[in-house]
Amino acid sequence: MKYYAIALAVGYPLLALWQIRARKLRDRLDLLIILVAGILFLLLSRTITNWQHVPSWLWLVGLALLAAATAYSGWAWPGLPWLRPARPRRRAISAATQLIIAATLVALLV
Repeated sequence: MKYYAIALAVGYPLLALWQIRARKLRDRLDLLIILVAGILFLLLSRTITNWQHVPSWLWLVGLALLAAATAYSGWAWPGLPWLRPARPRRRAISAATQLIIAATLVALLV
C-alpha cells in the first residue's frame, strides 16, 4: 500500500509539472483538471496510508511539487484557450463532468 501512496503523492505532481512544462495541455480546462486531480491524489494518499510506515516527508515533497505545478501553471495559462476549438461543447461537458467527480471525491475525503 505504501508504494501506491508514493506514486500518488509524488508521481502525479511530477507528471502534472511535466505536462505543464511540456505544454501537453489542450486548453485551460485540462489545466484545471490536472490541478484538481493532483489535490485529490494528495488527499487520497494522505488518507489511505499509514504514515508510521512511510516517511511523512514524501507527502510533503508531493505537496511542494503540486504547489510548484500550480505556480508554474500561471505561466501556461495565458497561452491556452478556454476550450479547444474542435467540438467545444463536447469538451466543456467532458471537463465539467471530470471536475464534478473530482470535487465530489475531494469533498468526501475532507
